[in-house]
Amino acid sequence: MPKSEDLTQKWYQRDWTFLASFALLKIVMHLPFLTRYGYHQDELYFIACGNHIGLGYVDHPPLVPWIARLATELFGHSLFGLRIFALLSGAAAVFLTGLLVRRLGGGRFAQGLACLVMLTTPVFLRTGNLFCILAFELLFWILGYHIIVRIIQEDRPWLWLWLALVVGLGLLTKHSLLFFVFGLVVGLLFTGMRRYFKSLYLYAGGGIAFLVFLPNIFWQIKHGWPTISFIINLNKNLMEGISLFQFVAGQFLYMHPLNAAIWIAGLVFFFSRKGKSYRLLAWLWISVFVLLMISKSKIYYLAPAYPCLIAGGSIVVGDWLSRRVKKTLRYAVIVVLAAGGIALMPLSVPMFPITTTEQYMDAITFGAFENIYELTGDLRAMFGWRERVSEVAKVYNSLPEGERQRTIILAAGYGNAGAVDYFGKPLGLPEARSLSMSYWLWGLPDGPIETVIGMGFSKKSMEGVFHEVELVAEIELEQVNPWETPFPISICRRPKVSLQSVWNRNRPW
Repeated sequence: MPKSEDLTQKWYQRDWTFLASFALLKIVMHLPFLTRYGYHQDELYFIACGNHIGLGYVDHPPLVPWIARLATELFGHSLFGLRIFALLSGAAAVFLTGLLVRRLGGGRFAQGLACLVMLTTPVFLRTGNLFCILAFELLFWILGYHIIVRIIQEDRPWLWLWLALVVGLGLLTKHSLLFFVFGLVVGLLFTGMRRYFKSLYLYAGGGIAFLVFLPNIFWQIKHGWPTISFIINLNKNLMEGISLFQFVAGQFLYMHPLNAAIWIAGLVFFFSRKGKSYRLLAWLWISVFVLLMISKSKIYYLAPAYPCLIAGGSIVVGDWLSRRVKKTLRYAVIVVLAAGGIALMPLSVPMFPITTTEQYMDAITFGAFENIYELTGDLRAMFGWRERVSEVAKVYNSLPEGERQRTIILAAGYGNAGAVDYFGKPLGLPEARSLSMSYWLWGLPDGPIETVIGMGFSKKSMEGVFHEVELVAEIELEQVNPWETPFPISICRRPKVSLQSVWNRNRPW
């Protein structure tokens, strides 16, 4: 007879293969649509940041721009080469969530159910098809959950050191990993895990996380803590408009209404007798939810906190279905969740032309949105960049050669600036300048500036800075958001004050 260790190993390998099939399905789902639309404005910005390698940026830490730079070095100007990193990260998140179920004691059905929820969640569908911070941040939260569960199961305090490394790298991805730390501390205080406050490994881990994150702290100090100022202004100007109802309702929409039964069951699991040992994870989620709700954060900021609830809820639902109903109902649950995910998939993944997508979304929401671009605006942000840059190149190259050497392109917003830097070099364009985010830090070029090509600014706004403003083009852009067209381009000369003084008093954060 085979040894029990061999049987366990074979079972373990089968589970890995089973979960890997869901990760592969994630990749297969996205590949046909990965490059259907063009670059998103944030992707162009991350590429630009990657071309200005640093230890930090105004509105985010450095790791994601570093990955963008790696993608550019490996694949050149390739949208597929850029987004494949986000897709692989999303596939890993699906696999690790299923593995977390297994670690928590869930069987094969519960593991598959958790993977299915991760596959059909709108916010995770979106990040699997877009090079963005959340696509990578999610991995660090899930890895953190795995290490916490191992600490609970194995009582190995030295694992705090590994958790610290994950947190430190996560903070280099997005500063919101501090929410994870906050939730972890609350969870320790509210459970028997508080005994680890006596462990030197916990504090040594805190030191490791701090050291990993220290380069970005030095960068923040050097530049006057721009990220803190940015967040304060973001809360004041944007997030104050997010009501309590919108934040709570948004959780159901972003995570998919049908999936709510799973993650709510996850809370039940961690407060049940079976999940009592892992109750820290529930307190982690609850504390982060309350913190973000009170601080009026963006709705999707809570998204990476959900995989632990999805894992726990899949165990609850899986156990209940196994005890009380026939297998046919288990299959029915899978079909309903999958069908619900597919129904909302066009909102997150560019499956159809944008006009068809909007007609579809208008139909399934029964015309509830007067302006359907309120739902599809993020998808529309992937259009029109090449057209803008081509028109700017015509204007720039129409100038006498001597004047071109003393001309800069001033872009409204980092998307326009990133588009010039990405698409403009073959057209003979210099690097763009912008007062937006990290572009402000990169400043004006050395040497005299006689002419400015205003890209995306109204004539009236440019006349506040220049004596001579000529509106040379207003191009009609297709498939962009309504406020982005017609797109103005102007030639500006004879500044009323020095451009450097304009720069100094228009710090964007």
